[in-house]
Amino acid sequence: MVKGVRTGQNRVGVGDVALRARPQAASFLNGQIVYADKMRIFCPESWPQIAGIDYSAEISLNQILPKAGQQAHAFFFSEDLPVGEVTHLLWQPPYTAINGWSEAPSEIAKSFVLTIRAGPPLKLHAHQYRYEFDVIACEPLLSKLRATPGNWTLEECLDTTKIPPKASLIWEEVSWCGVASVDGIKYVCANTSTEAHMELLMEEIDGEIHGLFSIHYDPGGEYCYLGWRKLSMNESSAVKGAMRQAVQLNDSCTDYLRA
Repeated sequence: MVKGVRTGQNRVGVGDVALRARPQAASFLNGQIVYADKMRIFCPESWPQIAGIDYSAEISLNQILPKAGQQAHAFFFSEDLPVGEVTHLLWQPPYTAINGWSEAPSEIAKSFVLTIRAGPPLKLHAHQYRYEFDVIACEPLLSKLRATPGNWTLEECLDTTKIPPKASLIWEEVSWCGVASVDGIKYVCANTSTEAHMELLMEEIDGEIHGLFSIHYDPGGEYCYLGWRKLSMNESSAVKGAMRQAVQLNDSCTDYLRA
């Protein structure tokens, strides 16, 4: 998985173009989780292996999936995870947690959204932090997608060779793209020649693209949002353009998970 975006002479990286207001955390109201209008999901670098489980053999999903009421931990590249607030993590099965959904698209259907409250991080070494957290809820990703409205947008970059400088969508600069269908939802992932990596879960309805989940990696950070929204005309055009060059993605591993 490539993590980056165009930088260098006469280009301004994504992190320098847009002023991103930090998404508000979720909160509780009458015992229910209330989500902010921009639901950010944090993606751990890795999850710990559970003692006593042979990860080279068939694995029970029930044995490795964090559950509400439990304490758990995960490892992150940065210390951006909000401490003491209700926030959200993407949980992926072991194979795609390491290799990415593009290597086993079927595991999107076996991914989950954890609602958690994290304690302070422990810095293990440069660019790796361990967070311990309480698991408040664990919900299947696909069933949550359509139920959550979103107002995220696809990332842009700024070309300063133009006068005035011109913003364009990173999806317009795609050099490689792959697609797969999972339970009626289309998965699209893409790279650019300048080290950006994007992933999108979407539906196409009457020619219009409805985004459900967006991931963007670049040198300035990682941005991952969940929530149903209709893409703008420019966004739809950029994504459709990328998909015209797409290759079909298939699982590169055998099915090793059981209920």
